[in-house]
Amino acid sequence: MKTILFLLFCTVLGVVACEDQSDSKTETWWINSAKIDCVGVGPMSCLQIQRGAEIDPEGWEFFYSDIQGFDYEPGNIYQIKLKITDKKGTIPADASSQNYELVEILSKDQDPALRLTNIWKVTKVGDLENPTGFKNEEVLTFEFDVSKKTYVGNMGCNSIRGAIKENDGEKLVLGPGAATMMACPDMAPEQAISEALINTRGYKLENNQLYLLNEAGETLMTFQAVD
Repeated sequence: MKTILFLLFCTVLGVVACEDQSDSKTETWWINSAKIDCVGVGPMSCLQIQRGAEIDPEGWEFFYSDIQGFDYEPGNIYQIKLKITDKKGTIPADASSQNYELVEILSKDQDPALRLTNIWKVTKVGDLENPTGFKNEEVLTFEFDVSKKTYVGNMGCNSIRGAIKENDGEKLVLGPGAATMMACPDMAPEQAISEALINTRGYKLENNQLYLLNEAGETLMTFQAVD
């Protein structure tokens, strides 16, 4: 009789263990180097995640929950292993149906693409050195925001705003951008800047200076860091 009870007890434990195991799984995720503004229940900041062995620059998706035990530091790209467990009981309509818990940080590397994020003063474009604005002769500045994948700048006569299409820390491709449509007596700086932006295929950073480069690695435009 004791033997039968013991076997029955072991069988029940095995079933419970299997049920617990079926309620959880382990996955490996990439975590991007910056949070992005998003809307869940209300406005919030979301981690950017993706699954897979390699990072797809276009594969990031918003993650609206928290990862227990994960101390996120912006500016780093992580690869982590985490345990995902189904929640029990009644779950509010605005809550996740799963718990996420850090198992292990597999890698943590500083994101080289973030170095571009700054306000930069145009010091040279083509043959023009230290070009200034038409109205007040103000210095021309550009702001690159890698997290939002945008740039905005003063071309001397008009301002321009566009998207950063590709940026891996060396390669750089900028969208054509949308510019205001004012006409000025001297459009040379604007034409030179516009051409440089269109032809940019890479960049380098040295001594607080930013160099936009063409396909051949030649310098199109030079900036000095403002901040």
